[in-house]
Amino acid sequence: MSDIFRNLSFPEADPHLLQLLKEAWEGGDPYVVWLQGEMGAGKTSLVRSFLYSLGLPAHTPVVSPTYTLMNEYKIGSRWYAHLDLYRADARFSMDELGVRDVRSYHGMFIEWPKQAGELELIEATHILSIEPESELSRLYSLKALSAPGK
Repeated sequence: MSDIFRNLSFPEADPHLLQLLKEAWEGGDPYVVWLQGEMGAGKTSLVRSFLYSLGLPAHTPVVSPTYTLMNEYKIGSRWYAHLDLYRADARFSMDELGVRDVRSYHGMFIEWPKQAGELELIEATHILSIEPESELSRLYSLKALSAPGK
């Protein structure tokens, strides 16, 4: 595990932050990002800004998957998934969502990744921590882990 950056302060949707994330994630292999932060820290806002920066059309809503558990987005030929497992319980199954076998995702963003239990974990390639610093800015820390299955 290695820090890519630690405690960088940015406003939400800052273009410099989005560029750092693109450089960390979009360069090659598929990635899985665990999003860490308290309720309301800006996890969904970050995913929304990032997907729009990749070219997701502005008319496509990017909303929290709190009640649907997963939202999918297609940008060009690549698929992205945003999961919120806060409401997952002992009956939850990633297989029922089709996460592992419906399609290949270039990027997956998972809020509350451990909530569904150890058997349903999707191994992360990165962990992004978000901490509110003020009403307008957040502290972001990004760690790189080994790629899934390696």
